[in-house]
Amino acid sequence: MRTIAAASLMLAAPAVGAQTSVDDDEEEFHDELIHSDVPLYGGEDGLVPEHFSDGDSFGCMSRVALGDWSVKRSDMPEDDDPEWLRLGNYGVFHCAIVESKAYSRDELGASGYRYSFFVKVGATNVDGKPTELWVLQSGTRPGSDYLLLARPAADEIIKAFDLLQSECPAANRRSGPEMDIWSSDYCAINSQRELLALAKEMAKRRPLAKLTFVGEAEEQDADEPADQAAEAAVEPAPTAE
Repeated sequence: MRTIAAASLMLAAPAVGAQTSVDDDEEEFHDELIHSDVPLYGGEDGLVPEHFSDGDSFGCMSRVALGDWSVKRSDMPEDDDPEWLRLGNYGVFHCAIVESKAYSRDELGASGYRYSFFVKVGATNVDGKPTELWVLQSGTRPGSDYLLLARPAADEIIKAFDLLQSECPAANRRSGPEMDIWSSDYCAINSQRELLALAKEMAKRRPLAKLTFVGEAEEQDADEPADQAAEAAVEPAPTAE
């Protein structure tokens, strides 16, 4: 029987936390962390990647290209280095993205990971053009984090997204105690309706960053295993089927 690990029918995303501002006469960019108590989207909501079975073939397929993605912020100088997002495939029986983030591409193989999914959550018009609204739902427990994404409506394999800003409605903002340089604030969004409303509002603004597919993940040296302890404590590593 032939199996397919990943079919490309053919995202460190920006560090989220405190708001980032530029000069007073320029636009202020917002990148607050969006978090839900439990994942907002499940299999019935069109998670990507998805399972397929066709005769003697089966596996997982994704509309979003899997591999390494660069993350270039709109409020940074053009010659600044991007951040990086690696999207791997979990396996052929259970479909999920293995998501890693890092400040440089060569650090991706040694960073922690989470199990994540893309979801197309709606559509809107931006400057009169049809625009798809997506999210990257990262992690499964406790709850999930979200990146708000947008792209022109089209059927081709997805190799680019606009990463939208995330300015939290005041009623949804949670603030913890002061902890030196580390922020404990986040945006609590606990319904699909609220998340879609926020995405539509953020789509009206200049994107926070551009996510661009660069290519397949670079091969990792066999004697330098990735350090995945950060997530392994709450989400077990993949096991052989």
